[in-house]
Order: sequence, then structure tokens, then C-alpha cells
Amino acid sequence: MSHTLAIIVLAAAGAVMVIAGLLFFRHPRWLLTWIKGTAVFGVILAGLYVLVIAVNLSSYHSLVGLQTAASISIQRQAEQIWQVSLQSQDGLSVVRTLQGDQWQIDARILRFTGPFRWLDIAPGYRLEQLSGRYTSLEQERSAPRTSIGLAEGIWPDLWQWDRQFNLPFVEAVDGSMTFMPMRDGAVFEVKLSSSGLVAVPVNEQAREAVQFWNQ
Repeated sequence: MSHTLAIIVLAAAGAVMVIAGLLFFRHPRWLLTWIKGTAVFGVILAGLYVLVIAVNLSSYHSLVGLQTAASISIQRQAEQIWQVSLQSQDGLSVVRTLQGDQWQIDARILRFTGPFRWLDIAPGYRLEQLSGRYTSLEQERSAPRTSIGLAEGIWPDLWQWDRQFNLPFVEAVDGSMTFMPMRDGAVFEVKLSSSGLVAVPVNEQAREAVQFWNQ
């Protein structure tokens, strides 16, 4: 907010409070009625906001500490073409073909502050997207890429609203993880905490792929 706009807003708010105070001495019943109406309207808005949070939480999974969100298995089909199998802890099973040299999972995480934190509501997460990427910049620009949605859209989208408007008492966190290498026969576990995701190699093929990739 600019200084000019801040001055206008503060001056208007101060004028409203002064006028309201003067009206209280002249018409106390009218002011009390207005205060009650405003309070009731505030309670209704707060109730609607809590309902929106509840609706959104129904599409998320509880996140407590560091936990395994999914396992990823990779099978080579052709040059830079891979069959990727995803098995999540909540029962989601996806087998799709990805193109590229690396893979990534995106997740959305909702954390809570204020009164919701006092109620000890655990953060929520949902897996959002599985995608592939080429290591060559030229291929990345011109070759076909694959991106697979893992969750259905929801309205109202509290996570997106918080990213745009910085809503009170919630914090939307982008759970994107680092791209990981493709390798035939590799198996990874996707670990998730309230701060994001990390892929952990499970078998020898996955460990060799990560070691070679980091060189």
C-alpha cells in the first residue's frame, strides 16, 4: 500500500470512528444496533471462512512429521521414454508414460496459524502433479513434455487464494521437489514434511542414478 493510499485509508477510518463516537452520544440505541449487526455479519463471514477451510481439508491428507507420501518405480520403454508407476500411501495408483531424463512430483501443503494452530490442526498435503524434464536445454524448449495431474480441482481453492491474497490463519506452501534422474528399474520413495518433499533412492539402480547425476 502506497503512502498516499495509506493516508486516505487511515483518515477515512479515523473519521468514521469519530463520527460513530459522536453518534453514540446522540443516538446510542442506533449505534448499538449497528454494532450488533456488524458483529453478527463478522460471525457469519468467520463461519463461512471456517467452512471453506473444512471443505478444502477434505481433499488433503494429514501430515505429521516426516512421512512417506508415495513410491516411484521406473521402467525404460525407449530412448527418453519411461513408464513411471506411482503408488501413494492413501491408495492412489498411477501408471503413466513420461518423456525426458528426469522426473518430479509437485505437492500442495496447507499449514495453519493462529487459532487453528491452537487447536493443534495438523498440516495437510495433496500430491498435485507428476512431470518429466529434459537435461538438454534445446530439447526442453522443443521436445514434447509430459505432465500428469494427480488431484482433481476444488472450489473454492484455499491454497490458491492464500497465494494470491495472503489469507489469515493459513499458509500455502509449494511442495515442489528437486528433479530426480530416470533410470531403468530404479525405485524411489517420496518423503514429505510440512516444509516440502524429498526423493530417497530405495534400490541400487536409484542410488547409482543419483550418484552419477551428482557427479
